[in-house]
Amino acid sequence: MSTTFFDIGGATSARQSFAQLVKRARLPFAAWSRRRRLAFALLIAALAFGLGSHGWIVSDLGGLEASRTALDAATRHLADARRALAQLPALRREVAGAPAARGLGSWSSADDVRVVSELAAQNGVALLALEPGAVSGTGRDAMRSIQLTARTDFVHLMAFLHGLSDVPVLVVPIDVAVKRTDASLAINATLNVYSALRPIASTGATDTFADESLDSDDEEVVFYDPFSLVQMQASGELPDAMQLRLAGLLRDRTHALALLETPDGTTTAASGEQIGVERVTRLDALSITLANGGGATRTLALTEAS
Repeated sequence: MSTTFFDIGGATSARQSFAQLVKRARLPFAAWSRRRRLAFALLIAALAFGLGSHGWIVSDLGGLEASRTALDAATRHLADARRALAQLPALRREVAGAPAARGLGSWSSADDVRVVSELAAQNGVALLALEPGAVSGTGRDAMRSIQLTARTDFVHLMAFLHGLSDVPVLVVPIDVAVKRTDASLAINATLNVYSALRPIASTGATDTFADESLDSDDEEVVFYDPFSLVQMQASGELPDAMQLRLAGLLRDRTHALALLETPDGTTTAASGEQIGVERVTRLDALSITLANGGGATRTLALTEAS
């Protein structure tokens, strides 16, 4: 037989203590003691201080995170500057040893014409005129201008302009005017030649440093011919058709020939021949039909002027 004893007095004391705590918690604020009010005020102040500190840190009102970011950027720029400074001796030796660096004073306007002519021939640019100008400026600022008139297409024009960075002296194209003609592009440009300066080399340590400075998120640059009929039509810049008047038609059993009056004079055209931005697609007894690169057509009759 087992006997279990209960401490009835202890359980009663615990219930009384809990009841007293509940009773104290239900007391109105006016009945609180000074010590209790002070403790409650300190608790509220601690909570407010904690929430305020957290908000201050999260919103970075003190600028701490911004200062850290600026410090990191300054550190990177300093490292880049030190790396560039370390490359200067090698670049100076490369410039001093380059063939173009010897005989700076011997470069003349004849050399200007020679290098530009050779570059044009290498890139399929037909030169119509190449007029060297007088020297202006002194020392490193000495400059000669060349007036260039040529004909080519867009691809060969871009190759020619890109090739200017490979000539022995610095050649800067300015005032470049490009106009589309019947079968090619007419180019008028002024080239400023600085014989005392050298273009940036396309190989070596300079390229390495330049590549490191590029943003990896940069989009690839794509060139297209803005003077092609397809691109001009897509951009809404297709030129107006040439003003033509059908003056006569000659036909036999196998051939047909149209006599046209244009703003530049009188010309003849056979089937399939290009006239400005249009091509002759049909010749009949009393009219001809012209079509442009966009597919639009028009018909000229013997009694009709366009």
